[in-house]
Amino acid sequence: MAKNFTLRTAFILLLLVSGLAAQQLPENPLAGREVFEKEGCLNCHAVNGAGGKIGPDFGKQVFPGNAYDLLSKMWNHSRNMLLVMARTKTERPHFTGRDFRRLGDFLYFIRYLGQPGNAPTGRRLFVSKGCIRCHSIGKPVRGKIALDSMKIYVSPVRLAQAMWNHSILMHRRGAAKGVRIPTFSDDQFADLTAYIRSASSLKSDEEIYSYPGNPVRGEQLFKEKGCYYCHAEKPIGPKIDRIYTDQSVTEIAGIMWNHSGKMAEAMKTLKRPFPSFSGDQMADVISYLYFEGTPKTAGSAELGARLFKEKGCESCHQAGNHFGAPTIGKFGPFHDKYDFLAALWNHAPRMEELLVARGKQLPILLPNEVKSLYLFIDAKTEAGK
Repeated sequence: MAKNFTLRTAFILLLLVSGLAAQQLPENPLAGREVFEKEGCLNCHAVNGAGGKIGPDFGKQVFPGNAYDLLSKMWNHSRNMLLVMARTKTERPHFTGRDFRRLGDFLYFIRYLGQPGNAPTGRRLFVSKGCIRCHSIGKPVRGKIALDSMKIYVSPVRLAQAMWNHSILMHRRGAAKGVRIPTFSDDQFADLTAYIRSASSLKSDEEIYSYPGNPVRGEQLFKEKGCYYCHAEKPIGPKIDRIYTDQSVTEIAGIMWNHSGKMAEAMKTLKRPFPSFSGDQMADVISYLYFEGTPKTAGSAELGARLFKEKGCESCHQAGNHFGAPTIGKFGPFHDKYDFLAALWNHAPRMEELLVARGKQLPILLPNEVKSLYLFIDAKTEAGK
């Protein structure tokens, strides 16, 4: 694999936490990599260049969004997938509800990991953002704080965390010197990290890869650190589920940093301590913020009832059908939406076989239609118990 995939490879291989939480938040979003490989997805699809070339790259071309969005993309892609699998003699993936959830979490999380930093870009940022006025790298400069020791940290989250913990002091000194504290966007923290690592004079081969983060633990920290008070309990800060959708870890770190000045002022007014982070705590909090920003999909059981007829589901699942198909109310049982989505996907080949025999194709399903069908069928299944 190319060198510029080192950070991402380390993230993907570093599965430090096993299992899933009982909540909707995953403890280890990268655990779904096992499903991605086991079911053969990697044979056709790449992740940022690593993997098959037949299908689109999940790191560059496809953003699956939430579970309904993922099922919609897979379902509408099913016919082409079956043709390719028949030609390559590849077995079609079959999922349990747990598998589908883990796969969805993994694919959604890929974009969170961001892009590898660029050292030359980081050097330009170090100058243009004014970092050079207070810090040095490579050679010690009297009166400046050396950043060479940061070389051992491969993850840009470590740089963001160190800056965050010193933000009050930095804002105070910046005001005293008439220096405007910089703001960051896109993958600029990653670029700065790459520059620090390349320019540092530290003689050490040690490399510390911050693990991707535990969203469940991140939610706990979000409350313990007092963030929940302003961003959920009181209408002080922006609601977190509206501002972090489709952002990488370095972008979210930048948003948090840009927010540090106003937050420090608010904490002072509220007489609350400014939160600080240690170890991998910022990674946990950022991963929580990322999953809280998962795109929401509209839908209703009423729409699902109409779609059940319009999409042709009722023609095969009506009472007395000669296909041996279960009738509405006899599906499942579905413990959650992931059980339903897995069952729908696993049902696609048989459904397509019957439709092709009639000269028809699988109906297109949009994300809101998938959710509406689930709400309708789940309600009917519950009623039939």
